Amino acid sequence: MKKTVLGILAGLALTFSMTSCGEKLLTEDQVQTEIQKGYDAGKAAVETEMDAKCQADFETRVTAEVDRLKAEADAAAAEMAPAAGK
Repeated sequence: MKKTVLGILAGLALTFSMTSCGEKLLTEDQVQTEIQKGYDAGKAAVETEMDAKCQADFETRVTAEVDRLKAEADAAAAEMAPAAGK
C-alpha cells in the first residue's frame, strides 16, 4: 500500500514538473503583437536603407533629368528653326 501511494505521488510530482516547466505558448494576440514588432523593425530598416540610397544618387538623377529636358528643348528648337525660315 505504501509503495502504491508513493508511486502515485511520484507520478503526480513528475506530471506536475513536466507541465509547469518548458516553453509557454503564446495567445493569438501575443503572436500578432510579435509579428507586428518584427514587421515594424524590418520596415524601419528598409526605409532607412532606401532613403540613404535615394539621397546618395539624388544629384545624379536630377542631372540626368535636366540633361534629358535640355535635349528635348534643343530638339524642339531645331525643328522650329527650319519652319521659321520658310
